[in-house]
Amino acid sequence: GTAAVAAAAAGRRLVHLSTDLVFDGTRGRYREDDPVAPVNSYGRSKAEAERVCAETHGSPTIVRTTLIYGGGEPGPQERLAREGTRFFEDEIRSPVQVGDLAEAVLELVELEVHGPLHVAGAEDVSRYDFALLLGADAARIERARTTPDRAPNVSLDSSRAAGLLRTRLRGVHDV
Repeated sequence: GTAAVAAAAAGRRLVHLSTDLVFDGTRGRYREDDPVAPVNSYGRSKAEAERVCAETHGSPTIVRTTLIYGGGEPGPQERLAREGTRFFEDEIRSPVQVGDLAEAVLELVELEVHGPLHVAGAEDVSRYDFALLLGADAARIERARTTPDRAPNVSLDSSRAAGLLRTRLRGVHDV
């Protein structure tokens, strides 16, 4: 909220980063105009932050993204895959490479795009399959099923962003 107030007072653009977990995961391939319905406290806090930014700033760009990977240092997804843990075989996400996301956000700073915009990878994969793609040893990780406090399919439809941006939002197999 503070950033939204400051940006609005200074007449500046605001690009706020949010998450796919603002959705309930009942169907996947969510579009920007789909209603938010988070199932856990993290998703509820991010949905509230989106609301506050929109009300306080008036015309922010709200970038909804998802599992971020592929930076210079291993991020949370890579670390979990290497350590070996439980991964949900029925939780579907649209992982995005950190460089693709960063380039897209930098482009958005210069564009007059208002409201939510989905900026995620072009492929939907399960958390389990994603861990394998990140190099997890299948013998060291456990397959798990989602629980009621997890949204099973929060994959994002990023076709609107793909039409607005020069940055290509690659899928995990392309990366």
